[in-house]
Amino acid sequence: MAAVTIVAIIPSFFLGSLLVREASGAYRRLQEAVQQGEIVGLVDQIRASRLGGLWVRLALVFDQFSIDVSDLLLRAMNWLSDQIVGQATSLAKNLLVTVANFMLMLVALFFFFRDGEAMAGRVRDLLPMERAHKEAVFARLYTTLTAVVQSMVLTAVTQGVLAGLGYWLIGNLEFSVFLAFVTGLASFLPVAGPALIWSGVAVYLALTGHVARAVILVVWGTLLVSTADNWIKPLFIGGRAKLPTFLLLMSILGGLKVYGFLGVFLGPVVLAILFAFVAIYREEYQEPAVAVPPPADRLDRAAVG
Repeated sequence: MAAVTIVAIIPSFFLGSLLVREASGAYRRLQEAVQQGEIVGLVDQIRASRLGGLWVRLALVFDQFSIDVSDLLLRAMNWLSDQIVGQATSLAKNLLVTVANFMLMLVALFFFFRDGEAMAGRVRDLLPMERAHKEAVFARLYTTLTAVVQSMVLTAVTQGVLAGLGYWLIGNLEFSVFLAFVTGLASFLPVAGPALIWSGVAVYLALTGHVARAVILVVWGTLLVSTADNWIKPLFIGGRAKLPTFLLLMSILGGLKVYGFLGVFLGPVVLAILFAFVAIYREEYQEPAVAVPPPADRLDRAAVG
């Protein structure tokens, strides 16, 4: 418990306070850019660049559906900053409730560390299944849940840190911590989540005259940020949980649709338990293949030969 508190909980408080400051600053900076017409100037630069033809086509679509790009960006940033700042503000206002919840969490963590195996054993004993089957299901559940949680969290942290270093060292951008947090959050999306963030930042750098930094950031994001999950997730999920990649992707997408954010973790677990039940079914109910003897005339021909 002391290790968890020192290594994970206390640093998260400092990181959260820094994130709140940068989220508020990013929203104010975007609001000033909209009010001072910098977004309009950026759009004019896009029209004058090689991407001008593509922008003209997009502008027609925006005009058709009455979409204001500046208002859309401002609303999105306002919602995201409000979510981050609102959580921190509620924690600060309800200090007594926060401290009480923190103490309850530590107490629960203590008992889970001490009695977790016994609790799981009692739940396992209640299942109306043979002991070997119960052990197989729980072993698959434990392996898959551990692998999924570790891989998702480690991937998000790794991609967020690598992207943050790129934003800070290469792009020399303000609010690098905020952008790194958004990139790590986007890594929970199954398909090209972080690439949506760092590619947008690279486009911004290119349009503001920092073409070399934009190119280096694209190389950094392609070779380091976006490839991190290509070796982290197979190492944890594919190697330990032994789930097919395509079915794993479908389970994550289905989990997101049904359960929301928790579906990222619950989808692969449901898939793993399904595989465990299929294995039990094959073992218990599927009849073994019986070798069919060849016809008598074939035996006679073989004997004559």
